[in-house]
Amino acid sequence: MTANLKRTMRPTRLRIFCSLFFIVAVVALLGPISCSRAIGQRSGESTSEDGHGNRVDLLRASGPTPSPLPCPGCWNPSTASENFDWLTPPALPPDWLATNALGPPPLWVTSDSGLPPPPADTAPNALFIDDPAVVSDKRLDGWFLDFFEDCCVRLTFRHNFNLEASDVDSNLGFDGGVLEISTDGGNTFEDILSAGGSFVRGGYNRTIATDRGSPIAGRQAWSGNSNGYITTVVNVPTIQKQGRLRWRMASDTSGGNEGWRVDSLYMTWCVGMGTPCPSPTPSPTATPTPTPPPRASCPQYTITEGAGTIVPGSTDTGNHCVWCSTLITLPFPFVLYNQAFNAVNVTSSGRLAFVCDNEPDGYRERCLPASPYNCGYDFTIFALWYEWGTLTYPEGCSTWANGCGIFTSISGTAPNRVFNIEWHVIDRKDSIQTGNFEVRLYENDPNQRFDVVYGHSQKKPFTPPVAGVQGPPEFFTQDFCNVPAPQNSSLIYQLEPCATPTPTPTPTATATPRATPRQRPIPHPRPLPP
Repeated sequence: MTANLKRTMRPTRLRIFCSLFFIVAVVALLGPISCSRAIGQRSGESTSEDGHGNRVDLLRASGPTPSPLPCPGCWNPSTASENFDWLTPPALPPDWLATNALGPPPLWVTSDSGLPPPPADTAPNALFIDDPAVVSDKRLDGWFLDFFEDCCVRLTFRHNFNLEASDVDSNLGFDGGVLEISTDGGNTFEDILSAGGSFVRGGYNRTIATDRGSPIAGRQAWSGNSNGYITTVVNVPTIQKQGRLRWRMASDTSGGNEGWRVDSLYMTWCVGMGTPCPSPTPSPTATPTPTPPPRASCPQYTITEGAGTIVPGSTDTGNHCVWCSTLITLPFPFVLYNQAFNAVNVTSSGRLAFVCDNEPDGYRERCLPASPYNCGYDFTIFALWYEWGTLTYPEGCSTWANGCGIFTSISGTAPNRVFNIEWHVIDRKDSIQTGNFEVRLYENDPNQRFDVVYGHSQKKPFTPPVAGVQGPPEFFTQDFCNVPAPQNSSLIYQLEPCATPTPTPTPTATATPRATPRQRPIPHPRPLPP
């Protein structure tokens, strides 16, 4: 029994050819093109808006245009998204295909109620499949993919699962879900990892038992209880002919659970490959391969999923602007990368700058480590670095009773307090698009902990470029870059110290004429730069 419903997503060879032809024609007619000027004239910043009276360009309302970004990494960055909210449950999108290879109904459907809660990441709908107490193999074939001569494909989605798993072994699952891909038009499928993909975040968490009859026995999978929606980000392998994605849930011979929900799909890729602003005069020397930025081995911050929620801020810091900062005093010294700070610059762009605030720094968002602008980005927490504004425009700011801005509060009592810094922000170019997130700084924490908590955005998907933390040179941890921010989730950052090296054992002398080897010196941890 099948259900064949949903739209396709296909970047075609024709579109690539047209893009190349256009670039060649313009270069031939006009000569060298200024990349900076082209990128500086960004979409959505013409002298007239798109006809929606409630859209406000905060840049024009607040100040001059800052320096533009350099050329992007591809000719035509492209995106596709799906949140299933336009459908009437249980219908799936056209051309999506649900099948049960084994087991009883139901098939994959869209759903707006039921378990596991909540029913959707963005109300009202999400994909859903049950987890029965019998052997089953339930498959949902989704987006068609055709990335001929494209690159850099990344898929982000949110999902909520409660699938049967061991209560004794946290690494063992009984029923589980996997993501698979076809590279031959949907005839055969394999696991996304086996096909050459990789998880950036939210990858498989258990291995399915081999003694209970599961169709995916022995494979890594999502299993157990996610306790609400989590974010998975995956690098999709290169596909040079038509492929397809599949979400697959398999159960074993006994025991079931609530099921699996999938929502908020978002995919980015680059149409065409190569630099967008080539020089018209070819260089006689070979271009060296870019070297990735150096990164010290330790100590570095690690990131784990948390369970915290936003603690509302009650004290207004006075930050109501675009590309600006406000210096505030901390209620206790906070330690970041082994350096103590008594104050911090809170920026409208979603950063906490403990040394230099770098505002105004519009259009300068980039993946970590961020290179210096007015000064270095050392000792900076990038909660959600984006072109936000904290101005008090009514369209988006009416989302909160205290409007837009950056607000603080204190939880707990000394010497174990938590200082909460909450952002109420709107998109600089579209004042009805909102963001809500928070950084929580911990007092006297031995691992120099801070949390980043993401609330709900009013409009999705939106693409904040960067989240993470950056310390002195070679010290940085990036959570994500150029993918949508998670919603209603919490992340814990903790500084992991360098492990104590294991001494090299002294070789045992033997009864031979050779001298006894000297003991090798014991290495010591490298100290953190000041």
